[in-house]
Amino acid sequence: MVASPFQTLCCVQPVEDEQAFLLAASGPIITTFDLKHGSFLSRWPPSKDEIHHIATNEDEEDRPAKRQKLDEDLPAELHREESEESIEIISERKKGERRKPKVESSTLPNVSHIIVTSDGKTVIAVTAEDKSVSVFDIQTGGVLNLRNKRSMPKRICAIVLTPDEKDILVGDKFGDVYLLPLHPTEGWIPPTVHKDQGKRPFIPSATELTVHTKGNLDALRQQQQQKDLQPKKEGLQFEHKLLLGHVSLLTDVAITEVSEGLKRRQYILTADRDEHIRVSRGITQAHIIENYCLGHREFVSKLCIVPWNPELLVAGSGEPSLKVYRWQTGHLLDQELFSGDVKQDIVNCLDLGDGERSPDRLTISNIWPIHYTVSGSAPRSGRPPHLLLVAFEGLPLLLSYSLTDEGQLRHHQTLTMGGNVLDVSAGPALWEIVVSIDTVHKPGSMKILKPEDVRKEDYFETFELFSDAPEDVSGEEASTDIAPEIDLRWESSSLAVLLSYTASRCEKGNLPSDAPLKEKNKSNFSPAGEILYGLENLRKKRGLVAAEDEQAEAEGEEEVVLPGAEDIA
Repeated sequence: MVASPFQTLCCVQPVEDEQAFLLAASGPIITTFDLKHGSFLSRWPPSKDEIHHIATNEDEEDRPAKRQKLDEDLPAELHREESEESIEIISERKKGERRKPKVESSTLPNVSHIIVTSDGKTVIAVTAEDKSVSVFDIQTGGVLNLRNKRSMPKRICAIVLTPDEKDILVGDKFGDVYLLPLHPTEGWIPPTVHKDQGKRPFIPSATELTVHTKGNLDALRQQQQQKDLQPKKEGLQFEHKLLLGHVSLLTDVAITEVSEGLKRRQYILTADRDEHIRVSRGITQAHIIENYCLGHREFVSKLCIVPWNPELLVAGSGEPSLKVYRWQTGHLLDQELFSGDVKQDIVNCLDLGDGERSPDRLTISNIWPIHYTVSGSAPRSGRPPHLLLVAFEGLPLLLSYSLTDEGQLRHHQTLTMGGNVLDVSAGPALWEIVVSIDTVHKPGSMKILKPEDVRKEDYFETFELFSDAPEDVSGEEASTDIAPEIDLRWESSSLAVLLSYTASRCEKGNLPSDAPLKEKNKSNFSPAGEILYGLENLRKKRGLVAAEDEQAEAEGEEEVVLPGAEDIA
């Protein structure tokens, strides 16, 4: 096992508190860091010492009800010794059963997404293996208090807040998009379940008097010997609404509101594995499809509605490419195919890796819109400029782009990292970014692990935006009309050293470090890479390989079952 890097980041600036902090997820553990001093604040799930400290404080304050709620909300794994091993449940395979045995894991599920409300009071985290959405209240000092947890039927691939931040949109890999209230409605009653829905005898509608041929008689006798009917599976036992669905694997979800005349109208944008970007109406009419944004030749991996111009959509794909759409009409405005100097930067990063990937077989892993000011000061006079940061899966670089009002992309700067980029979060000051890097794999590779003797504990890199534009005689700064790529540059800041130093002394999750050689050859990733990455698996396979994968999927692949979590996938 190897220590997991921080795969997911989220910067938080509470409105009523000047203290800004960073939420960083390493495997199943969410750690809170102070963004000013880089110090440790808290973690979730709390350690045994923290649990004892919390319980002691509650005893002193005479609040037994809250102590009981904490005990109920804590994962069962915290009440027993954690084990890194798994328990295989092996039984004789019968017809219709899975080809591989299920594996019951005794470890906690890994955090895949973290988002926060605009007031900095509520955090929503998604865990992968148990397909759950957990909502936390943020207390003083960045302490997370679990408020509610809901488990979905399929693994979650995207989660966003509605514009009013009262509900959550959840997209799963089966192709469905659900609407969940941020906090369960008080007094909501789940659907009633009849007690007589248990097993009941199967009685065929045909009889020997109505069936005459030999083949039909044999079929009837087999039906008469059939066991009792299994009870129907219960639906989700919490408040939810199914909004829309794709017939293909869903990859990302976005929601926005735009002004149309005197009205504000809401739209939901969804992307899938079959190169489609669908534009649907808002929550109340999500079944109505307005149009499609087409033109991709591979799966669409990421959607980004530009915050400063919500009529523009930037989409990343596995071609790879960046495409800019006016999504209300489906019109393609511009595209970046990564040629010229940008392609050379990519090739240089690939040369550091395993040498098995080419520039035309990469995937855009994420797109981050950045609002920035200059050198930590107030924004320039007039409209402040903006940037887009783009990352590739399994590459140690970030590409910075500016975007014009007409939807034209301009390459601004290439930032090279010490490891593959996992996630980026903008600091509360909006001119500084925190980058989480992969400390496990060799830069440019998702297969080859770094030797232990060369692994560095540099978990983060941070950059701040500076301007070299001179002030005029009156003391006012230069006009915003100057192109960002000329007078604005990203430069490293010292915050990364503080954060990485603190992170090296914090408890982190674990990743598998080894697997049978045959399994390594079949996968695009190492065992650790299977958890940190995964977008490359969306690429459609051709010929014999595709047929073998489809057969394996039809017969059922190995599945992880967490204790206490019902497997209804």
